[in-house]
Amino acid sequence: MKILHISSLPLWSMDGKGGMPSLQETLKGHVKAGFEIEIILPEYDLFSNELKPLTVKNNEKFKIHTAQCPWLPLIKKIRQKIIRIHGNEIPYIYRWIINILVLKLYTLSLVLKALKIRKKFKPDLVYAHNQYSAAAGFLIGRLWKIPNVTRLYGTFLADLMKKPFVSLRYPTAAAGYLMPCSLLICANDGTRGDKVAQKFRIDPKRFCFWQNGIKPPEKVPDTDRSDFVEKYRDKLRKESIWIISCSRLSSWKRIDRIFYAMKFCLDKKIDCQLILAGDGPEKKSLEKLACDLNISENIIWSGSVEHEKIWALMNCADIFMITNDVTNRCNPLFESVWAGLPVVSVKDPSSSDILLNGINSFLCDKDNVHELGSKLAQLCLDSSLRSEFRKEQKKMAHGFKTWEERMEIESKELEKVILKSRKFKNRNN
Repeated sequence: MKILHISSLPLWSMDGKGGMPSLQETLKGHVKAGFEIEIILPEYDLFSNELKPLTVKNNEKFKIHTAQCPWLPLIKKIRQKIIRIHGNEIPYIYRWIINILVLKLYTLSLVLKALKIRKKFKPDLVYAHNQYSAAAGFLIGRLWKIPNVTRLYGTFLADLMKKPFVSLRYPTAAAGYLMPCSLLICANDGTRGDKVAQKFRIDPKRFCFWQNGIKPPEKVPDTDRSDFVEKYRDKLRKESIWIISCSRLSSWKRIDRIFYAMKFCLDKKIDCQLILAGDGPEKKSLEKLACDLNISENIIWSGSVEHEKIWALMNCADIFMITNDVTNRCNPLFESVWAGLPVVSVKDPSSSDILLNGINSFLCDKDNVHELGSKLAQLCLDSSLRSEFRKEQKKMAHGFKTWEERMEIESKELEKVILKSRKFKNRNN
């Protein structure tokens, strides 16, 4: 069975080596299940403000194709000009027009590339990642008379569904749900994609709402901090309390809340340091905030960290912090629980079944950084409490699926879709 993957997302979001693992793990899972796969990726990062070529590494297990996007440089220039005039908050009408243009033009780029691939690779199914690929998946499926699957990695539509004309006001986000497909797979990441699917009246028989898996390290990471102290010489202190945060440095991740909590602890003379694993557009503003708060010496900017090395960092850390605005139910949280790290976070319904206040975590009001700092300080000062939280995290982690288990479930569903399509073709021939 052959699958053509099409994606508007890079394999790894952070310079080709780190970030969201979902796409990479999906491809690996399909290969392991025995599917022959190839994938089309965009020439550039579609969602960067700059014209940034994607970092693509050769892969011996599947072939990577590049969809040429000759139209994108002009759109990027227009976008930059609008930003210079209006600031980072682009007016809604401009965002609407740009998003529609990118959706339509990238759909064309994907279809044209797929037609070239078709000469040598004839898939049984097309698998579209993200809403910007959904329309192309539908068109390719209809052209070649094969089933198409759409995979969504969360949504922002849940709070907007009660407003009129949602699909017209947010057509690119709605496209992921409304484009006809044989199977719609949506990540249970706290953004309530299942509620959006219900509002759009998606047939439950073709809707899969699954939580991402965990990829445990092949061997138990070393707890010796010496290597990290050596790597970040003159910055990271071996005897300090290590607090870790793993995320892209974006505005909605609200790293500023963590900084204010750190400020509270440092003012109390608590010896703690924050390791920020990640990079992104907010780095400069966060560096300025750290300087203004006089906490810069206790912030370790590790930048993008290869996903395989995150486990070593978590195994050496004492506390994990996540204070996102939209949802905190994400891969870094799953991994921190699996690693047994006590968590300090914000109250968020999306993660309420994972983070239990006072049992394996401390949860604070989103706008109360004083409370956030106070709870962080309590954990820093009480090693026995951290040990209790660790035990509870290990119990919680038993309910998580590994990526291998998660992909076995998906692969079986894809096999059913392909076999059903073949039977239908045979009856009509």
